Amino acid sequence: MKKILFVVLLQSLVVCGFGQEKKPTKVETMDWIGSKMKEHLAAPRQFISYSNGLFIYKKETKAGVYCTSTVDLNKLTGISDEYSSDFYVFGKILTHSVCPGDEYGTDYDYISISGPNYDDHSVPFDFNMDNILLERIRKAFTTLMEYNAAKKGSDEAF
Repeated sequence: MKKILFVVLLQSLVVCGFGQEKKPTKVETMDWIGSKMKEHLAAPRQFISYSNGLFIYKKETKAGVYCTSTVDLNKLTGISDEYSSDFYVFGKILTHSVCPGDEYGTDYDYISISGPNYDDHSVPFDFNMDNILLERIRKAFTTLMEYNAAKKGSDEAF
């Protein structure tokens, strides 16, 4: 009787997916990335807020003058090749920065995350010293990129 009960219990665990890794939701993914961005925000930048995928920080450009930048994780649509030493993410207007006296601000499509930064992208975060964390962040950005990808239309084959 105990063997039958054990077999039934084991089968139910397999059917329910016990032991399978659950994919985090888009919000969970953005929140985790946002928390790591806050932890690794490079000086002299200062964290302002994070909510719904919008990460806001400021940077002093000259004495008492601060520019504010907003990274919109909802707009992330791409990531550098996994074999590239230059790790960056991109999306249309991924970051918007506004400085005093600048009525419209400046838009940026790329952010360098780690590596040599060959194309001189903005480098607001300091992730360079932790390879395990970089792997986890790459995985999270890849997951977010999948969530943010354009959805296939009902009349599209691919």
